[in-house]
Amino acid sequence: MANSPYVIYTASDKKYGDFLIDHWYKSLRDHVDLSQIDVRILDYGLSTAQRYYLEHEGAGVRRCVKDGHVAVVRFRDLAADLRESTYTQVLSVDGGDIVFQSDISGLFLTHPDRFRAVPEDLNSGFDMFLREEYFTRATIAAIRRATALRPQINAGLILGPRLAFLDLCDEIGRLVLDPTAFGPDQLVVNKVLHESGYVPLPGGYNFVVATARKEFDVVDGVFVGRDDGQPIPVVHNAGNWKFLRPIQNFGYGPDRNHLKSDLLHTLHFFHQSQSLLQTTRGRIRRFAKSALSRGFA
Repeated sequence: MANSPYVIYTASDKKYGDFLIDHWYKSLRDHVDLSQIDVRILDYGLSTAQRYYLEHEGAGVRRCVKDGHVAVVRFRDLAADLRESTYTQVLSVDGGDIVFQSDISGLFLTHPDRFRAVPEDLNSGFDMFLREEYFTRATIAAIRRATALRPQINAGLILGPRLAFLDLCDEIGRLVLDPTAFGPDQLVVNKVLHESGYVPLPGGYNFVVATARKEFDVVDGVFVGRDDGQPIPVVHNAGNWKFLRPIQNFGYGPDRNHLKSDLLHTLHFFHQSQSLLQTTRGRIRRFAKSALSRGFA
């Protein structure tokens, strides 16, 4: 382990293991020179065949206990693995709904002392997790203060220096009360990155189809920008439920990626409404706070 200063982490169970191998890992290897970048897989129940293939093809696999939602507990296990290594730069990427379409290795070289991530164009609605079954009242207030009127950062791709990443993982473990639920980790990521400061990456490095405003086409299975015809570097078919993901047969290959246009338009309308609602609430809270401070001054 730690043959390189750079590492890419992802996580998977058996259900998404074939996608991880045939699409996530294949697309990464086709576009990125991994001779200076290690790939580490957090294993939450991969089959023996899936695990053998990944290890045989050069990925490191760490067996983990699936005692919560993979999206949340992966940060705990990522931190445990990272503490046993000497990696200096860490890239965490979702494993079940992302494909790579161009080289991303240059991201490791830019702003190495800070977090890097993509702010979404539209709000994904993760505010629904600001409830007391997921966080204490004090944490909810702290998240609201840190994120009000700020763009939502998508946690599907986060890059940062070693110590900052360890702190982020520890904060998720400390603040999330229920690690079995999908979603609350996103809010802690937003809190930490907005408080510590981060470098916004261009939207193409975590192109969330459901919330991105950039228009695109699918040509022979490749997502390309309609404005320039160039492949979008990292495409993210996000969604907790399969029926709400706007790309059917998502993956890497010429026979993949069929757009569900009506669903995409519906999702854009919903997320645009969520963004407007969040902005309005944030402005009301700030106005109320300012009015109260003036009243008691």
